[in-house]
Amino acid sequence: MNPLIKNMPNVKKFSNYMFDVKTKKTPIMLSGLTDLGKVHMAYSTRFYAEKPICIVTYNELQAKKLMKDLDFFGESIDFFPKREILTFDYIAESKDLLFQRISVLNKIVEKKSKIVITTIEAVMQKMITKEKLYQFVMKLKNGDTISLSDLKERLVRLGYERYDLIEGKGQFSVRGGIVDIATSYESGVRIEFWGDEIDSIRKFSIMSQRTTEMLEEAEIFPAYEFLLETDLNTICEKIANKTYPNSVQEKVQTDIEQIKNGNYVSKIDKYFDCFYEQTDTLLDYLDQDFILFLDEIEKIKTRAEGLSKDNENLIQDLIDKNKIAPTSFINQKDYVAFSDKIKNKQTIYLEKQDIGFVDKQSMHAKRNGYSFSYREVNFFRSSMDLLFQKLQKETNTTKQTVVLRWKHRALQKISRNFI
Repeated sequence: MNPLIKNMPNVKKFSNYMFDVKTKKTPIMLSGLTDLGKVHMAYSTRFYAEKPICIVTYNELQAKKLMKDLDFFGESIDFFPKREILTFDYIAESKDLLFQRISVLNKIVEKKSKIVITTIEAVMQKMITKEKLYQFVMKLKNGDTISLSDLKERLVRLGYERYDLIEGKGQFSVRGGIVDIATSYESGVRIEFWGDEIDSIRKFSIMSQRTTEMLEEAEIFPAYEFLLETDLNTICEKIANKTYPNSVQEKVQTDIEQIKNGNYVSKIDKYFDCFYEQTDTLLDYLDQDFILFLDEIEKIKTRAEGLSKDNENLIQDLIDKNKIAPTSFINQKDYVAFSDKIKNKQTIYLEKQDIGFVDKQSMHAKRNGYSFSYREVNFFRSSMDLLFQKLQKETNTTKQTVVLRWKHRALQKISRNFI
């Protein structure tokens, strides 16, 4: 067990807080935390509650800082990035970001994700519903009967693209009675058929094409989140039936023709409401076991309101330039919608200071709050005599003293709170 959390249950205030967490009291506010104090409390909560956590912060820079500091505890961390919504058309697109997002979503659905870090911008973005995204998930077992044509059709529905030889994630190939499916960048699943019966399932290395493990079964999840809810002709009819200014009618017709020809991924954000009638956000993908942490709610609210204003300005600018405003921006979830959504989640606020009321939720959280006293002290460096004096002074008190080796910056920072 990590020494920084080993004795946390001996702290009465922390024990009282954990009792509230385990009895599902919500919302709760933790104040008096340094940046490393937030990480310490979030991970301690995860460890002793034995539940997965999701930390929502105000920008990607802070998210990456939290990830770096949390890495000290040695547990896998998943970062869910925002989706880049482009206001222009493109021919070739990189799917790296989409692959990163679906990888996190798949782990959440499989209950393999323990710590998720994301931003308010990513949480506010509309997505395909969880139900629709995972309706075609396949669970294949040795001895199952499935036609090769049916398997190929299901893989296409899950967003996989057919290649002669797979080279990367999101691809599949068919060679005789063998189907290779690239489920990650490094490895894939090889399914060998005897007629319509699955004869063997293997895990293999994409680079070497060699088998690494024999499997009894394999579950095939979506390759990315832009799966189709219905056929392209129906989607095109929805787009054509909408009302557009005369200045963009020709462009809309061009887009419809491209979508019919299968070039639709770059058009999804532009006509998002036609591709997806109902939408979710990341919060809808988190089951009730997840504990939601909000890092500095005032900054989150300011960022959310700023994003809504920026979107309004961008939409108006595109309209003024006779361009089509992506419907991913229009009616995007705002801070009010976010506040309503978290009411159904066990929510814990992480704050440096004892803040005022930002909204009704934070008001309730403050009433259920705990104030801790984290502080950072200067490095002792070459002044070892000062370090020894400080240690002697602290050991004569009732405080718990933890001395750690200076391996890296996150460890160095965290240890300052305990000397």
